Amino acid sequence: MIPLEQWLVTLAYVLALAHYVKAFREGKDESRKRSWQIAAAAMALHFGYLIHLGLVIGRLPVTSVFETLTTCAWFFGVAYLSVEWRLHETSLGLFILPFIIVLHTLSNLFLDLNRVLPPILMQEFVFEIHVVILLFSYSAFAISFIASLLYLLLSREIHQKSTGLFYRRLPSLAFFDALSNRGVNIGLLFLTLGVALGIYEGTKVAEQFFKWDAKFVAVGLTWLIYFFHLLGRFKLGWQGKRAAFVSLLGFGSLLFSFLIVSLALSEVHHFR
Repeated sequence: MIPLEQWLVTLAYVLALAHYVKAFREGKDESRKRSWQIAAAAMALHFGYLIHLGLVIGRLPVTSVFETLTTCAWFFGVAYLSVEWRLHETSLGLFILPFIIVLHTLSNLFLDLNRVLPPILMQEFVFEIHVVILLFSYSAFAISFIASLLYLLLSREIHQKSTGLFYRRLPSLAFFDALSNRGVNIGLLFLTLGVALGIYEGTKVAEQFFKWDAKFVAVGLTWLIYFFHLLGRFKLGWQGKRAAFVSLLGFGSLLFSFLIVSLALSEVHHFR
């Protein structure tokens, strides 16, 4: 049943994306409301799949990269729907959902249900909490990334005076700037908590935990980029394009750490 459920979730997200595209084009309140409802139904279906997956593998689905990808996709979706519900703004759905679909599809293609969890991790439930906290931070950073990207695209359109449907449907530059900054604030808080918990647990379960492993370097670099974003805004008065570019750089570093480093480069800290 797992493979069937995997692709049903993907289909539900594709259906939700189609409705967001329609709502973006039409700009009608009824279309926006229906888009949110279908996306929420897709999230509910995805949540049911995660529960079933957890029962099948006997743990939270966060102990390998491809387990974590689908869980991360669900967190992204929940974070986005919360933002949409609170701000009554549906335009971001058109850009968030493709990202969710890609993450979940990658999980579908490479998930290994027969993977044996290392004994050292089976004894440490706190490790799973550490990953869940980090997923909260990734979700906030993803919202910031999309908001920053849209800020730059909208700013470029305004500068070139080529305002069209994109300009008419999207909210103001100030909206995206504030949303991106809020995402970084929340994401950095959870990233700091997650890293601190990971270090605490790592010293308990691994010998020679502190060394120049690629994963630690990549995570540290990501933390520094987002801290630099925070410092630049509060101490140097950064806003708009400068803050947006740093947010894009931080998310690029995050993806590199999460995917490339975890899969291929890390020796101490990996989920294979």
